[in-house]
Amino acid sequence: AAADAALSLWRRNGVVVFEKLLTPHATEALLSAVRAAEADDGATDYTLVTRNAKRGTRSHKALPVSAAREALGEVAQRIGPFLSAALGGGGALALMESGFMVTRPGAEAQAFHRDVAPGVVSASSLAASLQVALVDTCAEQGVLEVSPGSHRFDPAAPETTSFDRRVA
Repeated sequence: AAADAALSLWRRNGVVVFEKLLTPHATEALLSAVRAAEADDGATDYTLVTRNAKRGTRSHKALPVSAAREALGEVAQRIGPFLSAALGGGGALALMESGFMVTRPGAEAQAFHRDVAPGVVSASSLAASLQVALVDTCAEQGVLEVSPGSHRFDPAAPETTSFDRRVA
């Protein structure tokens, strides 16, 4: 019943919240890997091209899968069946990218944007973007906002846009 409700919510709005997705051990392992990658000057860094990345308030880097294999494996094990049902296709799921964003006090809210560009995803290849919160946040720090229905493929939709912020 919970799985059917999650699928219905996904199909309607394009967002589902899975509370307590990771065990405390996996959460700490993933947080440790993020901290190490954030401190690594050699890690692929997307901060300069990240929307609203005022200097020093946001870090956005790649997280090597090898650095967090156990925790990412737990995510895959727990969410894989849902993603297979939500995306369909019956084939194996592939992890396209692993990264993280650290947002500090003073960071500006990001404009609504696509996490996966239309050049990567087409009507015949579907993708999902996952956000795993590793620490508690409050509204003043900014929260994930999703425009209902924006997960549907639309090659004409701009990279960033203004959406009605009311959730249906």
